[in-house]
Amino acid sequence: MELFFDLPVELRPRLKKPYGKLYPGDNPDVIHQIKDTLDESLVIAVGDVTTYNLFKAGVRPRLCFIDQYTKRSAVSKAISAVTTRTDYVNVYVKNPAGMISSEMVLAIKEALSSSEKHICICVDGEEDLATLPVIALSDVGSLVLYGQPDEGLVCVKVTEDKKEEMGEMLRLIFTEKNTRSIKTDDPVCKELKNTLAAELNEFLADVF
Repeated sequence: MELFFDLPVELRPRLKKPYGKLYPGDNPDVIHQIKDTLDESLVIAVGDVTTYNLFKAGVRPRLCFIDQYTKRSAVSKAISAVTTRTDYVNVYVKNPAGMISSEMVLAIKEALSSSEKHICICVDGEEDLATLPVIALSDVGSLVLYGQPDEGLVCVKVTEDKKEEMGEMLRLIFTEKNTRSIKTDDPVCKELKNTLAAELNEFLADVF
């Protein structure tokens, strides 16, 4: 069973703060500021614009996330043409806006352990919250890049402390209280209620 987790209200303020160093700007020139420090095999890009800027600057991320949207509007044809990759292994997942799906999290874990050198996770919905599980699950030393709305590019060097911080947030999110089904108007459908505890425990065991 696929699980969908709402983001608790109390965690939202923490998401507005950059998790790493903020580089002002929103174009390939920002990437050039740090290009010489990037090892492509360690770079993970979250978001269409960040992914686009990396490719335009000549950097091929190990893993990237796109949903064909930026700030809730469809990306331009120019951006889509660059971020739609035939030279990457494309993985398709569902992840509704403002939520984290078990499908996306497990796809992240599998991608990070894959022998494939270049993977793009194509999200039906919204990829913004992928940053949390990516940091929590990636190896120490990985570089996670994502856009901070109307501010610039954030570069997170993954450390044990960062992994622990993101893991703690995920454990607050991945609870029965925050689980719901998008196939019904009810917060938790009857079928989900009957099997939720077992499914949730199995999912947590798979992730952590």
